Amino acid sequence: MNRVSWHMRDVPRTERFAYWREAVCQSFLPLEPEDLSDNQFDGSIDGVGNASLQISRVRSVPAVIQRTRRGIGSFLDGSFYANLQLRGDAIVEQNGQTTIAHPGDIVLVDTNEPFSIRFERGCDLVCATIPNGSLRRHLDHVAKRPNVIRNVGVGRLTSSYLQTLQELSDELGLVDDLAGDQLSSLLVRAVSTQLGGEPTPSRHEATLRRILNFISDELDNPLLSAKLVSRELNLSRSTLFAILRDSNATFASHIRDRRLARCLAQIRDPRLADLAIGDIARKAGFANQETFTRAFKRRYGVAPGSFRTKDGA
Repeated sequence: MNRVSWHMRDVPRTERFAYWREAVCQSFLPLEPEDLSDNQFDGSIDGVGNASLQISRVRSVPAVIQRTRRGIGSFLDGSFYANLQLRGDAIVEQNGQTTIAHPGDIVLVDTNEPFSIRFERGCDLVCATIPNGSLRRHLDHVAKRPNVIRNVGVGRLTSSYLQTLQELSDELGLVDDLAGDQLSSLLVRAVSTQLGGEPTPSRHEATLRRILNFISDELDNPLLSAKLVSRELNLSRSTLFAILRDSNATFASHIRDRRLARCLAQIRDPRLADLAIGDIARKAGFANQETFTRAFKRRYGVAPGSFRTKDGA
């Protein structure tokens, strides 16, 4: 398990916000914090996790955490943040919605899209970083996903589960893969319940889910092709391509992006440090390491080995 700890006990006050900016970007993604503390900044981050799930306790004086198009352009990995508010309110903006989260609520933001979380009286929260996977496959079909999951019903159960994961951080490595799936399932059900129950999907939506689920299950199959999907799901190639095109994706790009995201997660996982990058690429379905490296550099801007070197330093 990776552990991070950022505290400001020995950091000069004039350097604290710069230190905080570095802590946020190193612990999460390229984010762009803003200081609301009138140059009296203080904060801390304590986290534990790996490629399956990361749980962090975050405390700070008044501040803003935001992700802009510029930050998304520098790094995009498809993860979600589920932040359990322990104390203080948060003003959340994403996808044209502005919502206030209170203690006990969960702020749910998609890091693929710009967002802003404003803590006018400081923050104390538990942040779960959930990688690209089943949560996205489900939530991408929700027309107007809420930014905040309320602390009632299934939402309360989800909040309690997230709080328990933070309290059991020393044992997280024993259950991280299971916990990630369970937390994602709870979040999906909490969102559906808050929306009044998930509506029956249209035939088009149901077919899209079948396609995406089949691709996910067969992602490591080097023989995965449009012909295979069409045959196994009893679809014509034209129908397969049309449904994906309506979802702003092509067959080849969807598979490539999913495989690259899986490889990135495994390259950054310290438990797989002894596994050659070429083996990771082949097990993800890439024909060879050269093809993988070219695709990886086009997608992330750097060679795959740079992530392993940075994370292992």
